[in-house]
Amino acid sequence: MKKYQKEIVKITSKEILLSFLDLSVPFFHASSIYRKSIGEYLFERQCQRSELLERIRHLKKMGFIQTFVEGKEKCIELTLKGINRLKILKIETLKISRPDKWDQKWRLVIFDIPDRFKTNREQLRRKLLSIGFIKIQESVYAYPFDCTAEIDFIAAEFKISDYILIFIADAIRGEEKIIEHFLDLGILEKTDLKSDSKKHIIDDVIKMGRYHAPAYNLPILYYSQKLR
Repeated sequence: MKKYQKEIVKITSKEILLSFLDLSVPFFHASSIYRKSIGEYLFERQCQRSELLERIRHLKKMGFIQTFVEGKEKCIELTLKGINRLKILKIETLKISRPDKWDQKWRLVIFDIPDRFKTNREQLRRKLLSIGFIKIQESVYAYPFDCTAEIDFIAAEFKISDYILIFIADAIRGEEKIIEHFLDLGILEKTDLKSDSKKHIIDDVIKMGRYHAPAYNLPILYYSQKLR
């Protein structure tokens, strides 16, 4: 019989909280269950039991979780404080998934947020930049992949959903510079531009080293979606 050596994984309190997201894919809903059995966690993460229990004691002391026994299984459950902390962590760690193939369209987040929500508006701007968006105009940001769920979640947490629209654009005048931005960040890859509609742009970028695109003009839009 082959010996099985269990991998010891270092965990943090943050990772324990984020593990609750497994039960609410992809984002939070009122019906989400914020419970996990300790045995389930140990099986999924293959972490050291003593380390996990130490982190659980810490989270319980901080008021983020409570423990209880259900049947013969010891479980942990998020408190209201823990749920709120988890939402903050979700915003901090939020990433937009990359599809297998880019559909050659742009997602434009456009907002007109009143001055009474100035702090929330600045939080949104910083967050959009931190996850890779490019600023087109003062309140217009672009991204190549679908991001409706992510923006919906951020806007709901910042309480500004009523002031945000998401447009989908076939093309943006001067989009060479935008594409260059996403290539530099590694969000887009050269293989994403092999279709006839975008291939000439990557050819220009390769030949010229850096393409100096003209100032942005209004995009060509064909669809808009208001956040809930």
